[in-house]
Amino acid sequence: MHILLFGASGHVGTGIAQHLGPDHSITGVVRRPPDADAPYQPLVVPAWVDEPDEVITALAASEAGPVDAVIAAVGGWYIDAPVLERGLAKFDTDYDAYLRGHFTACAITQQLSTKNDRRPVHLALNGVASVEALSGSGAISVFGAAQKMLIEVAAAETPTVDYRELRVMAPIGGDDRNDLSGGVETVGLAEVAASASAILTSPDRFDVSTEIHAGGTAAD
Repeated sequence: MHILLFGASGHVGTGIAQHLGPDHSITGVVRRPPDADAPYQPLVVPAWVDEPDEVITALAASEAGPVDAVIAAVGGWYIDAPVLERGLAKFDTDYDAYLRGHFTACAITQQLSTKNDRRPVHLALNGVASVEALSGSGAISVFGAAQKMLIEVAAAETPTVDYRELRVMAPIGGDDRNDLSGGVETVGLAEVAASASAILTSPDRFDVSTEIHAGGTAAD
């Protein structure tokens, strides 16, 4: 399977590529070339959110072949001041980094479905902030909730793509920003990758939105 991975350079994107790379061909959309060897084939498109056609053009010029599936591991998270105190400028910055990126990734998948004469699966990753109001991560909660609806609307309106979302309902292991005091359980990158693989391989087995929790995968 040829997987196009948005957010490939991030902690989650890189981890997914490491786990899925042995069995799949992975092209990672990045804004700049990796500093070291990467577990994916870099597709450098500095302004891919604003210029989605550049992704289509770069793919056509590469030797990667038609895309079978897309994973959008776009965004991330932070702990900061309350959302209203951070102000509109930072809110707009978060919108660009999160929801706008997911919108563009969805639109690129839709374009690929018409150009490649095949039905790709698009899997967007989301987190617990999308369903819980997390203090200090307010914009992530707002845009995560909007992302959930974006995927549901895209699934309802687009007959040529299987749009799916995977919500990880616990901190992802290996991220030093997580506060795991008090014995908080995590979801490992191996579990995230296994869940992504299950959905990409058999999307009809899953609802548009699927949740995984600590100690489980979507295949359980």
